[in-house]
Amino acid sequence: MASERQDMSAKDGLLIANAIQHGELPLMVVAEDGRIRIANPAADRLFRVADGGLLGRPVSDILAVESVAELEAHVVPPAADAIVRTKTRPSPSDADIPVSVHIMPCTDPEQNRLYALILRDIRKDLASEERAQVELMLSANAIRGAQIGVFEFDIVNETVVVSDIWLKILEVDRSENLNVQQEWRSRVHPDDLAAALEPVRLCAGGLSERASCEYRLHSRDADLWRWMQTDLAVARRDSAGKPIRLVGAQTDISERKRTENEMRISVDRFRSAFDDAPIGKAIVGLDGSWLQVNPALCELMGYSEAEMLKTNFQALTHPDDLAADIELGEQLKAGQVRSYQLEKRYFRKNGAVMWGLLSVGLLRDAAGGPDHFISQIVDVTERRRLTELKSEFVATVSHELRTPLTSILGSLSLLASMVEDEPFSDDAQRLLYIAQQNGNRLRSLVNDILDFEKFSSLQMRFDLSSQRIVGLVEDAVMASLGQADKFGVRYVVQASDRDLTGYVDPQRFRQVMTNLLSNAAKFADKGSQIDVMVDAPVNGPVNGPVNGPADAVRVSVGNTGPGIPDSFRNQIFKPFSQAAPASTRTREGTGLGLSISKQIVEQMGGSIGFESEVNGRTTFWFTVPTTTPER
Repeated sequence: MASERQDMSAKDGLLIANAIQHGELPLMVVAEDGRIRIANPAADRLFRVADGGLLGRPVSDILAVESVAELEAHVVPPAADAIVRTKTRPSPSDADIPVSVHIMPCTDPEQNRLYALILRDIRKDLASEERAQVELMLSANAIRGAQIGVFEFDIVNETVVVSDIWLKILEVDRSENLNVQQEWRSRVHPDDLAAALEPVRLCAGGLSERASCEYRLHSRDADLWRWMQTDLAVARRDSAGKPIRLVGAQTDISERKRTENEMRISVDRFRSAFDDAPIGKAIVGLDGSWLQVNPALCELMGYSEAEMLKTNFQALTHPDDLAADIELGEQLKAGQVRSYQLEKRYFRKNGAVMWGLLSVGLLRDAAGGPDHFISQIVDVTERRRLTELKSEFVATVSHELRTPLTSILGSLSLLASMVEDEPFSDDAQRLLYIAQQNGNRLRSLVNDILDFEKFSSLQMRFDLSSQRIVGLVEDAVMASLGQADKFGVRYVVQASDRDLTGYVDPQRFRQVMTNLLSNAAKFADKGSQIDVMVDAPVNGPVNGPVNGPADAVRVSVGNTGPGIPDSFRNQIFKPFSQAAPASTRTREGTGLGLSISKQIVEQMGGSIGFESEVNGRTTFWFTVPTTTPER
């Protein structure tokens, strides 16, 4: 037996020697004393030494082992060899290298104990293993993070193995030792059981490689149905190609289903609000094509739905109104406005012209880019006709009143001038005074109504020029001194710079100042001071709305008095608005002054507003552009 082992050892020695001579793997033979007896060129290259540089060196100098005995200890009978991982001992200038060492003990012909070592650089192997470990860890974390329950179904034995997350989804603890298949079947909604088993039927029957389903699962302790999704795939087949094992994943999709249901309800509501709305609604593409129209819009325009969808909004818009609509649409797409409204003319199918109030919003895609418009169109043809009739009626009545009123006031003035020559009785003089006062009030009312109609219809002409604002303010104050005397107040003008200029129509500027000064006098505490201030230009809006002028002069008129009630602040610039009802008012007025002032200021390129404290300080202000305003 010993001779047979010696023969095998001698044969192994010859094979090793031949491998060392011709092999490309690093090979070494180490003697029992731990010194390297033989090393091939590949081993020299691995340890970065000159040819033959390893001979005679202790193996512990080049490998991270204490002795050759430590290597031999890894060979456990009956195994004749072993493979271990270790590192090279680096030189001062080199880093260590992980290596695999294949240890094969043997003897030479003289029966000396030898150790053949086959070495391999395993840096790439370790890197691959590390990547695999990272991927495995990421997959496991993803499964745990996504709460995906994994299971395996043995078709032959009809047994199932499930993961802890699968049990957690089923609200079952592994220690309960339940039949998970029976527990699962008992919890699936009866109406969904066939659908839940369908993937098993398809994959087990060889009809599909993969299958999935959605079904409801009853919670264990609460009266609650949760939605589940199962994805199944064939994992193993027998020699005949028949599926014998399936793997699957179960996921709780209740939240997704809830979201889908909410979206469905939202879509249904939108569809109902869109289709059943009594006013015209449309979804319009960025190119102006009708993507969807509701029945009310089709009826409004006189087209069928199919006919409408073949046209676009450009074809149905009056040419004179098209440019304004397109410009506003471009501003909407660019994000300069959130929505817009426009009164424009449309052509009905029968050729008739319809005035429509168009309201447009924009929906954007997931990236924030414009996707499509949502439009709403209301027929305002009749409203515009009535408005025009009203304006014509008011203008006609006002003009018809102005001529006889001028004659009446002229006659009253003539009579008043005759009082000194031929004195009237006290009663006659009182009646004459009352007639003159009421006549002047009537003339003021007629003038206000005519101005209001002209401003509202943008028919009033403005002659803008650069003017010294302080001079215009002082002229208006001088003209209003009678109001100050009447209500027992005084005006005080303050200006940081008397040479401030702005672009205004002088006549209209005085009209605004007269209205503000008159109102301030009417509602100021008796004996108080009314401050009229002219401020230097500022950058940015002047205490006003965000669309105010960038460079402007601010003119303000402030008084101390009862102030403006909170309930009236939103109406103060509306026509015919007055805080006190007509039956209880103690101050005269038509309720048009502030509305006219607002239209004048804005049409001259400025803005107007106010600040007020109840029983405190009230200040009305407006701005005048310092450069030629765009109109």
